[in-house]
Amino acid sequence: MPGAERRQVVVCGIESHVCVMQTALDLRASGKEVFVVADAVSSRSPDDRHYALERMRHQGIEIVTREMAAFEWLQVAGTDLFREVSRNFLR
Repeated sequence: MPGAERRQVVVCGIESHVCVMQTALDLRASGKEVFVVADAVSSRSPDDRHYALERMRHQGIEIVTREMAAFEWLQVAGTDLFREVSRNFLR
């Protein structure tokens, strides 16, 4: 997997209660710090999504939003990059 040497992994995708959850749990079990982006995962059933996020949270996986992740990556507001990311990806 590209980036396998990194200690942190950000996960998003479809079928939160199956593919996303199994991937996140496997990554966590392998020692990675895992972040699942809540507004970038889905399931056909809202209940499945809800309980998958809840279960992952209880397993030590961080549940974040895309805005939380972006602002943490950018670290500093007021830069050209910050404005570009905010304009193109967060609004």
